[in-house]
Formats: sequence, structure tokens, C-alpha cells
Amino acid sequence: MNSLEMESEIRALLESADIGALEGLLVDAADWGVNVRMTLNGQFVEVDLIKNWDGFEMILLDDQKRDSIQIDELRDMVQILRGYC
Repeated sequence: MNSLEMESEIRALLESADIGALEGLLVDAADWGVNVRMTLNGQFVEVDLIKNWDGFEMILLDDQKRDSIQIDELRDMVQILRGYC
């Protein structure tokens, strides 16, 4: 899957998921991975997704804190976001 296909899949996944009030979704593919910015349930959320051998490293960026989570598939991101906000 190239970066544009991944960008489209993430956008479709988040727009159809039952994760709460989603606004201002920005999905931007880069050579290192994908950056996702959104307002979820009134809270700004920024996520970096980096493809690796085991699936994806999902990095939740929150002010000065960076939480890294290993996920197998892109759809696993939905479950993480449900518990995040």
C-alpha cells in the first residue's frame, strides 16, 4: 500500500467509525508515514503512523508527551482512539 492509498484508507476508516464527535479531519501522507490531525470530542488529537515490520507504530502527540503504541492493522487505530478521548 502506498502512502496515498494509506491516506485514503485512514480517512474512510475514521469518518465511518463510531469514535465520537469527529471534526476537522486532516490526513497527510509523507515519505516517513502519515500524520493525522483532528478534533475528537472537542479535544485536539494528533497521531503519527509509521509503517514497520510488525504493522504500524502509532504515536499520539499530546503537548510534550509522546505515547507510542504498536498496532497490527490500521483499523486497530479506532479502538485506541475510542479510549483516548
